[in-house]
Amino acid sequence: MVDQVDDTLSFDYGPPAPTFKDKHAERTYLKERLALAYRVIAHEGMCEGTAGHLTVRDPIKPDCFWVNPFGLHFSRMTASDLLLIDHAGKIVDGGKPERQRYNAAAFVIHSAIHAARPEVNAVVHAHSPSGKAWSTLGRPFPFYTQDSAVFYDDIGHYAAHGGVVLSSAESAEIVTALGNAKALVMQNHGLLSVGGCIESAVAWFTLLENECKCILTAEAAAAMTGSKPVALREEVAQFTWKETGSEEAGRFESLAVFDLVEELCNAAHKK
Repeated sequence: MVDQVDDTLSFDYGPPAPTFKDKHAERTYLKERLALAYRVIAHEGMCEGTAGHLTVRDPIKPDCFWVNPFGLHFSRMTASDLLLIDHAGKIVDGGKPERQRYNAAAFVIHSAIHAARPEVNAVVHAHSPSGKAWSTLGRPFPFYTQDSAVFYDDIGHYAAHGGVVLSSAESAEIVTALGNAKALVMQNHGLLSVGGCIESAVAWFTLLENECKCILTAEAAAAMTGSKPVALREEVAQFTWKETGSEEAGRFESLAVFDLVEELCNAAHKK
């Protein structure tokens, strides 16, 4: 067994995210990336029906955010479908005439997080299968694999599930449970992630969903053999989080699948 970890090397996550002098150009770019993110979630099999919502803070009106219209499948999302919602829940821009409505739970949850976490520009919540399954167990998130370490001391648990989130009181409790973490397991509900950009938020959500599946599989296999999964040593988890749990790492993690889905849809998300 290796007694110490080598911190002499580190990953090169490539060039940073693009910057814009023109806020309107930035808005267009962010809307296109958000629409593509919806398609990524669908491509990865992490959406169910009309449930779930992804949001991005608007660069021109930072107290507003872009969200999907209620009822449109994630795999069909385009930039022109997205709605701009203000702090009071009013649609102030965007969308198509036939789709001027949004999921009320999206506003209740996302508006509270965007208000409480100014460094967060993107929030992802979907009813992914493994996340829902893990959320029913009411247990702290275990760190069994290297990939799970991105959430080391960086994930919350919300146990006071009260059904569909439609009250400001519950959204405040969700914000408290999330704290300063990048992800949250909402008991009997599912997963939520946040990021400085939509790419990192999608990366954390995808990794968390896959880790939930891994945990359930590992624990089921261990139960059949009368054993238990081996958890990461604390120092290994801390080191791995430092190397792979940053905003830059999260953004980089998503770029490959964003590029793939953009190619598969022939950039239809930009319409």
